[in-house]
Amino acid sequence: MPKSRFDLIVLGATGFTGRQLVRALRRQAAGRGLKLALAGRRPEALAELAGSDFATLAADLDQPESIEALARRGRVLLNLAGPYAERGEAVLLACLQAGCHHLDLSGETFWMRRMVQRHHALALRRKTLAVHACGYEALPFELCAQGAAQALQQRSGERLAGLNIAVHFTGPPLSRLGDAISGGTLASMRMVLAHDHGNSLQRMDCLLPEDLPAGWNANAVALANAAPLSPWWDDAAGSVLAPALPAPFVNPPLLLRSAALAPERFAPNFRYREGLAMRDLAERLLAPFSRHAPGSDSLLARWTLAGLGGASLAAQWSAAAAIAAPLAAFASATQSDAARQALQTLLERFGPKPGEGPSDAALDAMGYELHWQAQGEAGSQLRGKLSARGHPGYRSTPEMMAAVGLALAEGRLGRGRAGVLSPGAAFGPEALPLLHDAGLNWTIQDEAA
Repeated sequence: MPKSRFDLIVLGATGFTGRQLVRALRRQAAGRGLKLALAGRRPEALAELAGSDFATLAADLDQPESIEALARRGRVLLNLAGPYAERGEAVLLACLQAGCHHLDLSGETFWMRRMVQRHHALALRRKTLAVHACGYEALPFELCAQGAAQALQQRSGERLAGLNIAVHFTGPPLSRLGDAISGGTLASMRMVLAHDHGNSLQRMDCLLPEDLPAGWNANAVALANAAPLSPWWDDAAGSVLAPALPAPFVNPPLLLRSAALAPERFAPNFRYREGLAMRDLAERLLAPFSRHAPGSDSLLARWTLAGLGGASLAAQWSAAAAIAAPLAAFASATQSDAARQALQTLLERFGPKPGEGPSDAALDAMGYELHWQAQGEAGSQLRGKLSARGHPGYRSTPEMMAAVGLALAEGRLGRGRAGVLSPGAAFGPEALPLLHDAGLNWTIQDEAA
């Protein structure tokens, strides 16, 4: 008798982010009549986490036949069993061969490029999706681009030629910058240092399709979209911007791949830039450390510029430089074994480890906003905002992954799409309203001719 098939399976549910994903799925899937399962090496260890809402399945990453059998039982598999550069390919390939959609949280662009080169053709033949970076990296940024491109086309008939995004963290002050980064993200960065001997951190065109549409040129794309590794001033944001956290090398290649796969909505000279706004963040980072120091009130007063309502320019530039320096070192470290070793040691000591994370109250209190500005190829402009509730990596990421995974299982996303794709290319602008239940709200604030 054939075994039953599940609408959605989670692999890697016992880690911190995995447990948050189970929590999100339990809430979002309630009453939808879907068959859900958690998979792992010891199903009995998953039983308490699964409760009555999930079945438990045996799956061992060290046994290929086990992973192949698992993939044959699912319509959608959410793979949290990283690091992907070491453990992800066998799972992705098994899913494609079985016709099961595969979603992951990879931030390892060199591995994504390898998967595109090796398996994109198979995914097309199997009419199946393998979608990378389905969390804070890079889903909300991708959907800002997709929504802006659709809005420009509908309002002015223009393709999207440029998109700038300024990231603002919201909620209580951060006690350390690592609070905004998940342990899984740091694990991905360690994998880049350990395995990336190419140029994926320097070449933002590394994920472009081999067959580029008319007017596209890989070298021109690379030059126009080089990841900024030093701070800059942004008039529209009224702030100094720093290279985006956790790494400015993840989102641009994915957005550019999505743009090249939709030339009807993205102009050939499409340019993308993102940065972390320092106007409020510099003061928020300093507050926990300065409030206990003698004279801290007067110190913060001197740092606050009345006309800006945030940290002074000096504090903004200083905080931005402190963020930019290690990111620049990270980008160059892939070319030097000594630098790799030094940064790997630093990452081991910095921030949370995989499986660790803040309390539920702290996760819920945080949030972020993506302030975006779009330019059409004939000069039209749009501006808007994407607001999200919860910690970017530990709360928003699992909520978003749950939302797109469930919608894909129900056939409400991804219709007619296949391949090893970036989130924007896989889901399109139709994913934006489906993410309301995940705590995301996308709006257009104004436009200017």
